[in-house]
Amino acid sequence: MTSTDQDAFDNTINDASFLLRIVELNLTDPRAQDRIIYPLSVICSIVILARICNCNDAREQRLFWLEKLPWLKESFYGLDDDVPSEQTLRRVVSILNTNETVNFLTNYFANHRELSEKPLGSVPLKEREVIAADGQNINATRSSKNGNDARKDSGIDIVSLHSSTYGITLSQRTVDKKNHEAEVILDMIKALNLRNAILTWDAINTRPYTVKAVVDANADFLVCLKDNQGNLIDDVKTGFQFFDMDKYPGESVSSTMVFEAHGRKEGKEIAILDAKYALSKEMRKKWPDVNSVIRVRTTRIYKNSNTIVENEDRFYISSLVIDGLDKEFADTMLKIILQRWKVESMHWVLDVVFEQDQLPLRNRDYINNSTIYTKMAFNILSYIRDNIPYHYNKPWSFKTLRMLAQKDDYGFKFMKAFFTRDMSELENDEGLIGIVYKEAEPTGNDIPDNLKETGFEASINDDTPLGKFARGRHKIKAKRT
Repeated sequence: MTSTDQDAFDNTINDASFLLRIVELNLTDPRAQDRIIYPLSVICSIVILARICNCNDAREQRLFWLEKLPWLKESFYGLDDDVPSEQTLRRVVSILNTNETVNFLTNYFANHRELSEKPLGSVPLKEREVIAADGQNINATRSSKNGNDARKDSGIDIVSLHSSTYGITLSQRTVDKKNHEAEVILDMIKALNLRNAILTWDAINTRPYTVKAVVDANADFLVCLKDNQGNLIDDVKTGFQFFDMDKYPGESVSSTMVFEAHGRKEGKEIAILDAKYALSKEMRKKWPDVNSVIRVRTTRIYKNSNTIVENEDRFYISSLVIDGLDKEFADTMLKIILQRWKVESMHWVLDVVFEQDQLPLRNRDYINNSTIYTKMAFNILSYIRDNIPYHYNKPWSFKTLRMLAQKDDYGFKFMKAFFTRDMSELENDEGLIGIVYKEAEPTGNDIPDNLKETGFEASINDDTPLGKFARGRHKIKAKRT
């Protein structure tokens, strides 16, 4: 975006026209101009608004347009009573230039990645942006072969670059086969500013030319290995065998973390070795950008039996150099590996909350553009979710935020907050104060924490069922004297 375009964007950001201006600056209208009723910017803006407001397909988006018509006419200058059919909405989304739509997603929904603008080497490891590349299969695109429902092809995959740090999708591409993901990842790496970022992905995309592309983009990689890497993973496993026998000659760091959830205790032990000593000369020549090799050993124990039920090793390679002076280096590397799974959470939200798996996605162009609009809505709601106070110590769900967006003009306010990175308008909104920003009120069943001041502690007898229950539930924090 040129400086002139940026000035125009800044000047219009304070009212509803800012979204129209964004579309005008990024998308070319392919329709015959003498036969259109509404500009492309109006249609696309209302489609994005509708997706934020829990309207997933073209039929729901048309109903949204009809129901919100009085409010939309106040927000969009020149809007009249004519409402496009669902076929028109679907056709407009289908005929848009896919590359322009991807750039639309990239330019405006990744514009607040401050870390990518800082000088190389100036961002500490624990603060660096983690970007995960992963594919998501579109179930509706699967088709049976030769009329046999038991044999279906894999359909179309949407490969995304998702910033786990900022919670937004940066870019996406469409592929027909799983093993073509590496090529489109290269295209997205070239199109984005990834300076100071750390990229992660599945083992299927771990290849010498993909990791080299990351290093050439002034970024680092921390990627998974599996048996499909052949001699490389054999070298890595051999290096850790020497490490376990205390015969490894190079620098190493290790750490352990324990997590408890879902009735089990999970321990993760990470060990990081210098690739110079862990890999053979042949492998170091073939993979010159690998500076460290990593093993994460996971042990799962069920609390009720206290027995080990699973013990698993996963292996990784990285361009990051071991920093022996950083006492938290191993812990930070383990957290980076765990952040990779946030992209799986994003895919679950798209499939379940935005009902992407249930939509009739058949036309390839419609799939490309429709999924981009869905990710735009996800990016906006994800930003709002991360920046409003928790409700009863839990983050707000995407479903709740989409219902809230339908109220008044909160859909616009959510978008303005995202683009401007300014939550002040929402924080000062009288309608939201009682919903989002109001502190949780006591239910009347809560036992006061500060018992010594209230004197309530003395009225509870430890020998009574009520006293035992209250102390067991940690409602009474002080002990009687």
